[in-house]
Amino acid sequence: MKQRHKRRSPSLHDLSAIDLIAGFRAKQFSPSEVLEDVLTHVAAWEPHIKALYAYDPDGARMVAAASTERWNKGEPMGALDGVPVTIKDNVATKGQPVRLAPPASSWCPRPSTRRPPPGCVKPVP
Repeated sequence: MKQRHKRRSPSLHDLSAIDLIAGFRAKQFSPSEVLEDVLTHVAAWEPHIKALYAYDPDGARMVAAASTERWNKGEPMGALDGVPVTIKDNVATKGQPVRLAPPASSWCPRPSTRRPPPGCVKPVP
Protein backbone atom coordinates (compact mmCIF):
# COMPACT_ATOMS: atom_id res chain seq x y z
CA MET A 1 0.00 0.00 0.00
CA LYS A 2 1.31 3.45 -0.91
CA GLN A 3 2.03 5.84 1.89
CA ARG A 4 0.50 9.25 1.49
CA HIS A 5 2.67 12.17 2.46
CA LYS A 6 1.03 14.75 4.61
CA ARG A 7 0.95 18.11 2.95
CA ARG A 8 2.71 20.60 5.19
CA SER A 9 1.38 24.07 5.68
CA PRO A 10 3.56 26.65 4.02
CA SER A 11 6.15 28.37 6.16
CA LEU A 12 5.49 31.99 7.01
CA HIS A 13 8.26 33.06 4.62
CA ASP A 14 6.41 31.30 1.77
CA LEU A 15 3.13 33.19 2.23
CA SER A 16 2.04 35.87 -0.20
CA ALA A 17 1.59 39.46 0.92
CA ILE A 18 -2.18 38.92 0.75
CA ASP A 19 -1.95 35.88 3.03
CA LEU A 20 0.37 37.70 5.44
CA ILE A 21 -1.99 40.66 5.76
CA ALA A 22 -4.95 38.30 6.29
CA GLY A 23 -2.95 36.49 8.99
CA PHE A 24 -2.03 39.74 10.72
CA ARG A 25 -5.66 40.89 10.60
CA ALA A 26 -6.88 37.55 12.03
CA LYS A 27 -4.08 37.59 14.64
CA GLN A 28 -2.85 34.17 13.45
CA PHE A 29 0.73 35.48 13.56
CA SER A 30 2.50 38.82 13.90
CA PRO A 31 4.95 40.74 11.72
CA SER A 32 7.65 39.88 14.29
CA GLU A 33 6.93 36.16 13.97
CA VAL A 34 7.00 36.41 10.18
CA LEU A 35 10.31 38.26 10.29
CA GLU A 36 11.91 35.65 12.54
CA ASP A 37 10.86 32.93 10.07
CA VAL A 38 12.29 35.00 7.20
CA LEU A 39 15.56 35.55 9.09
CA THR A 40 15.87 31.80 9.73
CA HIS A 41 15.37 31.17 6.01
CA VAL A 42 17.90 33.87 5.12
CA ALA A 43 20.44 32.35 7.55
CA ALA A 44 20.11 29.00 5.79
CA TRP A 45 20.51 30.35 2.24
CA GLU A 46 22.47 33.61 2.33
CA PRO A 47 25.90 31.95 2.82
CA HIS A 48 25.30 30.07 -0.45
CA ILE A 49 23.65 32.69 -2.65
CA LYS A 50 25.15 35.92 -1.22
CA ALA A 51 22.17 38.01 -2.35
CA LEU A 52 22.05 40.61 0.42
CA TYR A 53 24.22 43.70 0.65
CA ALA A 54 23.19 45.86 3.61
CA TYR A 55 21.67 43.09 5.72
CA ASP A 56 20.35 44.53 8.99
CA PRO A 57 18.40 41.94 11.01
CA ASP A 58 18.39 44.09 14.17
CA GLY A 59 16.94 47.05 12.27
CA ALA A 60 14.37 44.74 10.68
CA ARG A 61 13.41 43.43 14.14
CA MET A 62 12.82 46.99 15.37
CA VAL A 63 10.61 47.78 12.38
CA ALA A 64 8.72 44.48 12.75
CA ALA A 65 8.14 45.12 16.47
CA ALA A 66 6.68 48.55 15.69
CA SER A 67 4.46 46.98 13.03
CA THR A 68 3.34 44.27 15.48
CA GLU A 69 2.31 46.99 17.95
CA ARG A 70 0.31 48.80 15.28
CA TRP A 71 -1.47 45.57 14.25
CA ASN A 72 -2.21 44.77 17.91
CA LYS A 73 -3.91 48.16 18.20
CA GLY A 74 -5.78 47.57 14.94
CA GLU A 75 -3.97 50.51 13.34
CA PRO A 76 -1.66 49.25 10.57
CA MET A 77 0.33 52.03 8.87
CA GLY A 78 -0.71 51.01 5.36
CA ALA A 79 -1.76 48.19 3.08
CA LEU A 80 1.57 46.33 3.39
CA ASP A 81 2.49 47.11 7.01
CA GLY A 82 4.51 44.18 8.36
CA VAL A 83 5.20 42.46 5.04
CA PRO A 84 8.98 41.88 4.79
CA VAL A 85 10.70 43.10 1.64
CA THR A 86 14.17 43.48 0.24
CA ILE A 87 15.13 46.59 -1.68
CA LYS A 88 17.51 46.62 -4.64
CA ASP A 89 20.87 48.01 -3.56
CA ASN A 90 20.86 50.77 -6.15
CA VAL A 91 17.65 52.28 -4.77
CA ALA A 92 18.50 55.09 -2.36
CA THR A 93 17.22 54.12 1.10
CA LYS A 94 17.54 56.21 4.26
CA GLY A 95 20.57 55.13 6.29
CA GLN A 96 21.95 52.72 3.67
CA PRO A 97 24.81 53.31 1.22
CA VAL A 98 24.06 53.19 -2.50
CA ARG A 99 26.91 51.26 -4.04
CA LEU A 100 26.11 50.49 -7.68
CA ALA A 101 25.06 53.86 -9.06
CA PRO A 102 27.50 56.71 -9.61
CA PRO A 103 26.54 60.14 -8.33
CA ALA A 104 23.77 61.56 -10.52
CA SER A 105 25.93 64.50 -11.62
CA SER A 106 28.49 62.16 -13.20
CA TRP A 107 26.04 60.61 -15.65
CA CYS A 108 23.26 63.19 -15.94
CA PRO A 109 24.10 66.63 -17.25
CA ARG A 110 23.26 69.69 -15.22
CA PRO A 111 19.83 71.12 -16.08
CA SER A 112 20.03 73.07 -19.29
CA THR A 113 17.97 73.75 -22.35
CA ARG A 114 18.99 70.36 -23.75
CA ARG A 115 16.86 67.32 -23.09
CA PRO A 116 18.43 64.94 -20.55
CA PRO A 117 19.64 61.60 -21.92
CA PRO A 118 17.32 58.60 -21.56
CA GLY A 119 17.30 57.31 -17.99
CA CYS A 120 17.92 60.70 -16.41
CA VAL A 121 15.16 62.40 -14.56
CA LYS A 122 14.79 66.14 -14.91
CA PRO A 123 14.68 67.81 -11.46
CA VAL A 124 11.37 69.30 -10.40
CA PRO A 125 11.76 73.05 -9.72
